[in-house]
Amino acid sequence: MRQATKGHGRLEIRELWLEEASALGERLEAEYGWPGVRYYGRLRRWRCRLSGPPKPQGWQVQEVLWVAGGSIGPLSVQQALECLRGHWEIENRLYWVRDVSFCEGRLLGREVAPGLSTIRNLARNLIRALGYRFVVDAFRALSARADRGLRLLTSPQP
Repeated sequence: MRQATKGHGRLEIRELWLEEASALGERLEAEYGWPGVRYYGRLRRWRCRLSGPPKPQGWQVQEVLWVAGGSIGPLSVQQALECLRGHWEIENRLYWVRDVSFCEGRLLGREVAPGLSTIRNLARNLIRALGYRFVVDAFRALSARADRGLRLLTSPQP
């Protein structure tokens, strides 16, 4: 299956191959201890920047192999592609927010880090509860209305 999307200043084309594991699944279980592998495949991604300075190499190509199994039921190519793309949502909605939006990687205070991390997690969860998909949008909206942000911290219901 081939899918093309345009957004975030780039064009992406994805090709996904999906196969049932059958004998390969048994071999992976025996050799690597991976029980219940039902599907395997290959995902190839091409990316090209549409904005900003052009990159000398033009298209960037990345290829990954993947396996799926466990209690997963029948899997179509479209469902597999959605699951593989959804995997990055964990990275984008949690780790990117902590590293970039909250600058956690640049902080030096190791003694206070667990406490600050807890406060940041609380802030992120409150922002999500308000319905903001992106933390940066919430930063802009709440800094324009500081009373709303303060109310989140002091009242039992947002």
